[in-house]
Amino acid sequence: MAKDKVEFISDDLALIGDGEIVVSMGGPVNLDPLKDKPKSPKPKDENASEVVAYWGEDNDFPQLVIEAAGRSTELPSLLDWQARALQGREVLPFVKSWDANKRKLVYDFVDDPDILTFLGDLTFKRYMREAATDFFWFWNVFPELIKGAGGDKIAYLGTQDASYCRWGKMDGKGIVKKCYINANWPDAKASDSDTFPLDVIDPYSNTRVEDVRKSSKTNFVYPVSYPSPGKAYYQLAKWNGFLTSGWEEIARSIPRTKRNQMKRVFSALYKISIPVNYWPAIYPDWKKMTPEEKRDAKRKKLDEINKTVIGDENAGKTILTEIGKDLEGKDIPAWDITPIDRNTIEGEHLEDSREASEHLMRALGVDPTLVGDGPGKKMGGGSGSDKRVAFNIYVALQQPYRDVILEPLYFIAEYNGWLKKYPGLVFRTVEIELETLDKSHSTAKDTAN
Repeated sequence: MAKDKVEFISDDLALIGDGEIVVSMGGPVNLDPLKDKPKSPKPKDENASEVVAYWGEDNDFPQLVIEAAGRSTELPSLLDWQARALQGREVLPFVKSWDANKRKLVYDFVDDPDILTFLGDLTFKRYMREAATDFFWFWNVFPELIKGAGGDKIAYLGTQDASYCRWGKMDGKGIVKKCYINANWPDAKASDSDTFPLDVIDPYSNTRVEDVRKSSKTNFVYPVSYPSPGKAYYQLAKWNGFLTSGWEEIARSIPRTKRNQMKRVFSALYKISIPVNYWPAIYPDWKKMTPEEKRDAKRKKLDEINKTVIGDENAGKTILTEIGKDLEGKDIPAWDITPIDRNTIEGEHLEDSREASEHLMRALGVDPTLVGDGPGKKMGGGSGSDKRVAFNIYVALQQPYRDVILEPLYFIAEYNGWLKKYPGLVFRTVEIELETLDKSHSTAKDTAN
């Protein structure tokens, strides 16, 4: 760093005096740095020539979400945690009935080789894993169903990667009939040779099973999503607000800012803090100035300060704060000059990081006691009892989500004749329910939900 130069670490911090003095300029002048945030998805103009319904304004919303998540140290891990919790241990068939004497629902296990073979196959387990992942990432899942030989059974249930899928536009009755699959959106087109179109099952049709049975096609997509208001084609994940509100940018900027500060600020000896109300006191037109003009004014002042503290001829000089009156006759706030406290620097931004983490977990609907407390000074994730109760509550609230990703399985059960063979057939997820240590000397038991 040249002695006669001011080194700007950020909009708020700068180094002067050959790097020995840090100046805090009273806060950033640009409060909206989110220039590359993902936009909320919305349908493209219905009169446009494309046959594909755009996912996002530029048909790249999933790609933007993946890119934004890739910059986070927490988001992918938390989404993975939710996906694993949704899957449970395994899915098993039961017949549901009402016990009038006990006045409660009774679930009897169905020991059917065909059903158990289907549920135990690695293909179905892969479906659960991939469907749960796409569900929490995008709130949309694109299950693919394939008929077996002869067409009388559905032999395969899998998923197409959600980021590769786009719906065709609705027909005059509001029905989506095609799903276009390509790994190269948004550059791909429906007419490209490597775009794979599949027929779509209408989940609202009461003849959906017969329609698929009569079709000459073998591969179909069954739409799966959790509803969000006002979305015609693609539902919006509940945590999307974390991206668009600015908290993702804050969480991402903290390590970058901290790294720059640790690299340069640790070499400084003193810190000058300039009060935020100092600037309008010395610049009467401060409120009318643009952010760029404010930044230039601050930097000009720092150049003046720097020239008073550098060079051999200035050795031993005292840095003087400016004393005077503003236009209203009030004292202009003085600068604060203090030695650098290493502990303060090391802990800077930890609370900001923690707050961003808490906003993320709130957006995802995850209790911090289940995944560990976020970064910051307050560490720890609660007691074992807190975790047990929180986990059991979380699992109890998973049923609506499980109903969503298991909906194609119920379609298959009807298509394959399982529902006719076993009236009241339901599919329940077996998982671990945590218990207290003093209950039969056990900490967990298997339950079906």
